Amino acid sequence: MEEEDTIELIDLLRVVWKWKWFIIAFSVVCAVGAGIISFSMPEIYEVSMIIEPGVIDINPNGQFIYLDSPSNIESKIDSQAYNRRIFERLHEDPRELDLEFKTTLPKDSNTLKVSLEANDTKAGVRALSALFNELKNEYSHYVESRKSELDQGIAMNERQLDVGVGEKKYLENEIDIVKANTDRIIEERNMLLKKEGSSPDKLSLLIYTNIIQQNMVHSNDLNERLSRLMTEIEKTRSEADVLQIKKESIENIRLIQEPESSIYPVKPKKKLNIALAFVVGLFVSVFLAFFIEYV
Repeated sequence: MEEEDTIELIDLLRVVWKWKWFIIAFSVVCAVGAGIISFSMPEIYEVSMIIEPGVIDINPNGQFIYLDSPSNIESKIDSQAYNRRIFERLHEDPRELDLEFKTTLPKDSNTLKVSLEANDTKAGVRALSALFNELKNEYSHYVESRKSELDQGIAMNERQLDVGVGEKKYLENEIDIVKANTDRIIEERNMLLKKEGSSPDKLSLLIYTNIIQQNMVHSNDLNERLSRLMTEIEKTRSEADVLQIKKESIENIRLIQEPESSIYPVKPKKKLNIALAFVVGLFVSVFLAFFIEYV
């Protein structure tokens, strides 16, 4: 009894062979239908650009501090925070332009890829350009504010340098005056000692010696002040250079890749649609063949 109820594989193959032309015809019709529909659909292209957050500062280790993180920018774009302003900028009807931005964070990179699918590539490029301009305008306030802050610091350092340079000239002049005075007194003392036929006045020699010692102490003090001042000037100049480097490093959000369209359309995927339609038609036709045979 079990042998009679067992379905042999050969029996299944006989059914398939019997209805082979129906199966083939049905699958081909499905594939042709899918092809006709796919070729009649408008071609959709992918328009994409790559952006990078701007630099707002440099930390003590020399590493860039960015205006924002790519993930935060991604969340803003995904939330459609800029769509309304883009429509206003482009003077487009929201019903005619679909702004479904897609964002991708490349691995091990500080960049963000933003793409848009559109059948009008020019409109897609304009939309991405408008999005970039909106992002740039949003962060421009932070960029200008930081530059203004650094300009104030640079101006303060320049004023300190001007004061320091003036004081340096004064100290150098004072050192020269004290040196000249000391040299003159030493010369007068030596002349007093070289006078022939008379013994030098001890009181005069004592006065000369005291003045020379006082001048040497004063000269040493002036040299120490000049040395400290030179250190402060170099420190201030170094700080000004660092602030200038920071200012030159500041930049707004950058466009790494200009908005551009893909060479080939991404939708509809004609070959894939035809292949899937053929496979689906094959399964359905085989099922129908067995169903009809059973009936």
